[in-house]
Amino acid sequence: MKAIFTIKTLLVFSFGLTLFTSCQKTQTDPPDSGTPSIVANISIRDVKARYTAGAPVAITDELIIEGVVSCDDKSGNYYQQIALQDATGGVLLRLAGSNLFNQYPVGRKLFVKLKGLYLGQYNGTLQFGGGIDSAYLSQGGVTTLAPNLFDQHIVKGALNQPLVPKAVSISQLTTSLQDPHISTLIQLSEMEISVADTARNYADASQSGNRIVQGCASPSTNRITLRTSNYASFATVKLPSGNGSITGIYSYFGSTRQLTIRDTSDVRFTGVRCGSGPTTIMSTADLRALYNGTTTTAPTGRKITGIVISDRAGNNLNNQNIYLQQGNGLAGICVRFSAAHSFNLGDSIDINISGQELSEFNGLLQLNNVPLGNAQLVSTGKAITPRVTTLAAIASNFRAWESTLIQVSTITFSGGTAGNWSGSVTMTDATGTLNVFTSTGANFATTAFPTAATSFTGYLTPFNTTQQVSFRNLSDIVGGSTPPPPSGGLLLTTSPYTQNFDGLANGLPQGIYVKIGATASSTGSGNMPVYPSTGWATPTAWNQTSAGAKNFASATGLTSSSDATAQSASTNRALGIRQTSATGYDPGASFLFELTNTTGKSNFQMSFLFQSLDATPGGRTATWVVEYGIGDNPSTFTAIATSPTPLTSNVGTFSSTPVTVNFGTALNNSAQKVWIRIVSLTATTGSNNRPSTAIDNVQLSWN
Repeated sequence: MKAIFTIKTLLVFSFGLTLFTSCQKTQTDPPDSGTPSIVANISIRDVKARYTAGAPVAITDELIIEGVVSCDDKSGNYYQQIALQDATGGVLLRLAGSNLFNQYPVGRKLFVKLKGLYLGQYNGTLQFGGGIDSAYLSQGGVTTLAPNLFDQHIVKGALNQPLVPKAVSISQLTTSLQDPHISTLIQLSEMEISVADTARNYADASQSGNRIVQGCASPSTNRITLRTSNYASFATVKLPSGNGSITGIYSYFGSTRQLTIRDTSDVRFTGVRCGSGPTTIMSTADLRALYNGTTTTAPTGRKITGIVISDRAGNNLNNQNIYLQQGNGLAGICVRFSAAHSFNLGDSIDINISGQELSEFNGLLQLNNVPLGNAQLVSTGKAITPRVTTLAAIASNFRAWESTLIQVSTITFSGGTAGNWSGSVTMTDATGTLNVFTSTGANFATTAFPTAATSFTGYLTPFNTTQQVSFRNLSDIVGGSTPPPPSGGLLLTTSPYTQNFDGLANGLPQGIYVKIGATASSTGSGNMPVYPSTGWATPTAWNQTSAGAKNFASATGLTSSSDATAQSASTNRALGIRQTSATGYDPGASFLFELTNTTGKSNFQMSFLFQSLDATPGGRTATWVVEYGIGDNPSTFTAIATSPTPLTSNVGTFSSTPVTVNFGTALNNSAQKVWIRIVSLTATTGSNNRPSTAIDNVQLSWN
């Protein structure tokens, strides 16, 4: 979340203070000035339409708007501005000085003579000011109106005018410049503070607070940021833990939707949280039947019961997921929790499903983003007897048996890459075939698969239109002999190969390395040590200056000001490098990809997100190139043009750049190893700290 600062003492940063962070709705009312003899001749909506982008727009005609003040500055964190709204929309007035509430309190009607003012914006919020902020001309920056000009432009009307918040849903709130809800009072219902934030205050003592407010239904998307300045009078008040309605002023900053309350009475979270309260059992089969091809929500007051048939200890699935089967021969479902869970294979659990999202992810039906508090452990050491069947029967009943435990006998295994379980392996019996999928992060991913086995047990889990099965641990495969040990290249099973690094806590994916000491004639002098020493499982903040390979949060879904807590909580990860002056790091750092061979493959193309993550002002710039080499230990590398070029990461720059690379015929049909690297071969430029550089969403495709 990009910070919106409200630092009263630093008036020189007037533009940085333009977005409000809170409002106050109680005040000592000034005397009523009566009804002024002035009439508005344009609505707030229509005058806002004059600004579309770029430099502020000067108002040169005799325009007058009227509206009611919906936000003032009495709370101490809504600084040098007030919000004004009429029936068509809202807008900010940028006014110099403090204690504006003495003249323009919440609920007072105002008439504003716009001639001589400028209409601009700050990251999506339209505002009127007294002049153009030349430092931010192209971004629509306006300056505050001087106090001696207030009476020339602002005519005070009656006090205590009604302000009724508009009841809306989050889906109605857009990040469009002309959204009619911006700078107006709105109300959201059936909302609550996210579990991660319930133990926190509205803001921290040293910095403004960004807290997540979410709905019971589809909380992963039905959410908004509650923004509070650390100058607010209620900044150190603890957030409420219940559920209910919240009223506030809507805005957005960049692409982030924000809500600002006026005081804590706007937050009426007095009801029970999502997933609390009495429930009755619903069969998993009936729950599955509710899904008709589009995302829906489970009914209120219901729960499901079942036994965990997946094994988190084996790491063969995301640590937020479980597969839950109601009983022997009964239906099952994948449950994705809002955070990593602690349920083990054989645990019997109840899950409150009230209002939870029922949706598909890559063809797999799941209860999505279920709060951990909705699940209750009933007992341990239970077991589901797998359905003994054939691969032909599985193919015929796959949807009905999805997310349940099956067992097949007298099978063989073939295909795959490099002879191990990681990726996709073909299982065959006398009636058909089925894809066995194993995550690259599984404990047994690099274990060689047998050529044949007496029996195989696993749970059915599709991937789009592909029917496949996954297993829990190596005891699920009984009997058989194994082929020679595999090599460690990328698993180029089917095009495209993709890697999003979301499982980085389990270690580097097969065939991917982070190197130091890379030169024009060497892949590197060694593997880059992981920072911190506790290993890949420990996330690292973008501004951490220690050298090493790092498990960073991806820039996707976050902003330059997202704090370490938000970064650590993000499930979208990226593979990172922090260079220092240590030998081999600057220059010499590289992301390296090993291809065992490219036999039968041609026309390779690569894409990835290239990310510069440390937005701390002032520092060095690193330049990166993409190269390839051939052979077990190549001594020459060839540079390949990237789009865009050059690739640079900088301290002070926060960016995520899509990069494409076309290798043409260079990698076609090679029986030798192929190495692709994203490497920094020239010394960084500038002074002070070196950047945090990362890659994400790597894709390699071929014919």
